[in-house]
Amino acid sequence: MRAAALLVALLALAVPASAAAPPARVQVVAREFSLSLSRPSVKAGPAIVELANFGEDPHDLRLQRVGGTKVYGTPILQPGTVYDLSLRLLPGRYRLWCSLGNHRALGMAATLVVKQ
Repeated sequence: MRAAALLVALLALAVPASAAAPPARVQVVAREFSLSLSRPSVKAGPAIVELANFGEDPHDLRLQRVGGTKVYGTPILQPGTVYDLSLRLLPGRYRLWCSLGNHRALGMAATLVVKQ
């Protein structure tokens, strides 16, 4: 019994209580002319939004929280390339779009929900 209690105590010391959870991840696939999300929602906090350009044209990604003023973005990606955007997301709905030419009007837009 004492050995089990000692083991539990040692394990508690090995994992700090303040260990940060890994960032939420979502992949956004860009094609002509659509954006597809790997999941419809993520938890608030640190996040990695990965843009993967599986299309034939260059694309980028812009994100803006509905009601917010800050716009996050990626560089322009050539076909077949990937970019990880690290940011901190507040709870709410985020509009995502490609800002090149008329890509947004052609359907390159999506919504990501960020939950508390």
